Amino acid sequence: MLEITDLTEEGQGVGKKDGLVFFVKDSVMGDRVEARILKVKKNYAYAKVENLLEASPHRIAPLCPVAGKCGGCQLQHLSYEKELAWKEDRIAQSLIRIAGLSPEEVERKKEGILGGVLSRYRNKAQYPVQSRKEIHSGKVVDTSASSSALSMGFYGFHSHRIIETKDCLINSAENPLILNCIKDWAREYKISGYEEETGKGLLRHIFLRKGFSTGEILLCLVLNGKSLPHGKELWERMQDLSLSVEEGGQVQGSIVGLCVNINEGSGNAILGRETLCLYGKDSIEDKIGELSFSISVPSFYQVNPAQTEKIYGKALEYAALTGEETVWDCYCGIGTISLFLAQKAKQVYGLEIVPEAIENAKKNAEKNGLHNTEFFVGAAEEVLPKWVEEQKREGKDVGNLVDVVSLDPPRKGCDEACLSAVLELSPKRIVYVSCDPGSLARDIKYLGEGGYKLEKWVGIDNFPRTGHVETVVLLSRK
Repeated sequence: MLEITDLTEEGQGVGKKDGLVFFVKDSVMGDRVEARILKVKKNYAYAKVENLLEASPHRIAPLCPVAGKCGGCQLQHLSYEKELAWKEDRIAQSLIRIAGLSPEEVERKKEGILGGVLSRYRNKAQYPVQSRKEIHSGKVVDTSASSSALSMGFYGFHSHRIIETKDCLINSAENPLILNCIKDWAREYKISGYEEETGKGLLRHIFLRKGFSTGEILLCLVLNGKSLPHGKELWERMQDLSLSVEEGGQVQGSIVGLCVNINEGSGNAILGRETLCLYGKDSIEDKIGELSFSISVPSFYQVNPAQTEKIYGKALEYAALTGEETVWDCYCGIGTISLFLAQKAKQVYGLEIVPEAIENAKKNAEKNGLHNTEFFVGAAEEVLPKWVEEQKREGKDVGNLVDVVSLDPPRKGCDEACLSAVLELSPKRIVYVSCDPGSLARDIKYLGEGGYKLEKWVGIDNFPRTGHVETVVLLSRK
């Protein structure tokens, strides 16, 4: 018998017995289970539930028919109230264990966690595609010319095996209609799916992005090749496709553009470096609060619009701008946080490594009439230190040039060179938006050693039913 006392980020239950830590899939804290051991390491082991002896009071029945098989939505069997409490505690424990803050300080500085809706909240979906294979007489047969040529869905837990489902409850309701249309088109024109083992096959991923406020949908096919045969026929079908689905209060969708992304590499990256618009528009329009944004395929844009407004609202609140401040926004994407801050700041500089995102950011600033912005292309750990050195050569006091720095890095957190440049700038306040409590806490420790203290933090559940959580933190100069 094993008692489950905690969860991993991937949603696996955690229990301890006979000196080993067990990671048990499909279990939640409070469960008592009989588990079958799958793999044993030196100090831990993986197992699966063989018999649920006593169900946790926090356990619920998943709504999705492929819950547990699909690699997404790892927490569908956990009550949402407990999910939010676990995520808030996960942030707090990271600040204590990694950042080295006292439990009393972490508790005193927290502003709780903001939950969201549990379905139809994602504005972006990426579906892997493979040629369907079946076994006949003990042999694997490629059925790419059959009536069910392609498999589309999501990868299974810790695998690249596609789990097909008629619908994904956290994605837009129009998506199944679009996927079925692509399947019919691919079957008719014998479009092959990608096979990782051989590197052959054309169609790798279906990428869909929707503007919830406008209903605009951008379709991008990720190709293992440089051209899309019969693309015109697919575009015509998409134009004739009826997307008469209204769910969750969203604006009914309409497809406004067909793009292809070229990815002939052998790695796990979904998108390659080149994106081409074949028909219609190469971006969609959306709104967050009162601001309008253009979003292209490779540009970073938060996937949950309702929660994103809360994130950026908190960032603006923590920045405490009066109209006289100069702000640097690192990892600015298409300029979302930059433009929120520009509404209240004197000058905002945005920095992002993706060139297409910076082009979007400039257009978005113009569109919203915010001319107190300037955007730079490049890695934060390269551009920001270079800018600091240029100011020094000009004889400027770099410690008095910037009032607020905003950081919104990817999951791995900030590069040390970027944080070092931030410390040289010595802003009054640092607003840090994080999608990973561990890297956030590591960077807070570095900034703390450089003279900054934690003022406030709040969790925002941008990814309900998954193990991920966003955090917004305010640090001030000691």
